[in-house]
Amino acid sequence: MRISTAQWYRQGVDSMLRNQSELSRTQLQLASGQRLLSPADDPSAATRVLELDSMLTAVTQYSRNADMAESRLRREEDVLNGAGDILQRVRELAVRATNGSLSAGDRQAIAAEVRQHLDGLLALGNATDTNGEYVFGGYRTDAKPFADSGGGVYSYQGDQGQRLLQIGSSRHVASNDPGDSIFMGIDDGAGGSTNAFAILHDFAVDLENNTPNAATLTALDNAMDRVQGVRTRLGGRMNAIDNQRGINDSFSLVMQQNRSDLEDLDYAEAVSRLQQQQLILQASQQSFMKVEGLSLFNYL
Repeated sequence: MRISTAQWYRQGVDSMLRNQSELSRTQLQLASGQRLLSPADDPSAATRVLELDSMLTAVTQYSRNADMAESRLRREEDVLNGAGDILQRVRELAVRATNGSLSAGDRQAIAAEVRQHLDGLLALGNATDTNGEYVFGGYRTDAKPFADSGGGVYSYQGDQGQRLLQIGSSRHVASNDPGDSIFMGIDDGAGGSTNAFAILHDFAVDLENNTPNAATLTALDNAMDRVQGVRTRLGGRMNAIDNQRGINDSFSLVMQQNRSDLEDLDYAEAVSRLQQQQLILQASQQSFMKVEGLSLFNYL
């Protein structure tokens, strides 16, 4: 088969251009540190990298959710710690108030302190978080959850919603507790049901009338048990968040390593390949130039 001068010239140029293209690609890989410059370089690896990117994005969101849930729970824990301290102090006052040596004036003074604690407890029940949302309103975070109608009548204006945040691929955690499950529906020690605010109000009224009621201690103990029970559950949820955060971090490291294995460049191999491609390109250029200069006159 005869090869024309034009065809031979074209083949030589195509070969040099191909070698130059491969050399340029290797140089780009070395400059970027990336093995995959485009999906066409390795479609299977490129697909897997996209999958890993999606998984890493999800894990990053889980971490943000975990941080948000922990922030909300810590705020709730702080509020409940304050509520527990108030109830403990009022219980101490209730024990003191049963002392038969106290005068009516002494009990009036205790009642005044109890009313101060009542105001503080109601303020805690209507506490807000750093975003200005009410902590104990359930899903209704834009309105005060507890209302004082006067005369010792207190009502819950929120709902029973618990906001769940996803902190893992198959794990959710409640980031709040509705206020009625904490402060309302408390055994009053006399066969009925009351709430934490009414307990303090009725206690103050009894003291002002110089008629302390022994059932107040039982009601206060029940209110404290309720608060402590919620605090215990809060601790369990925060432990779950810490545990899941560790799982997420480990999983993220594994995925990042897998991504690196697929995408990152093997510098030693790339440098060796670059040197080889440079030699091949130089050889093809020299061969082309040498053959191009040949003609029949060289043999006459």
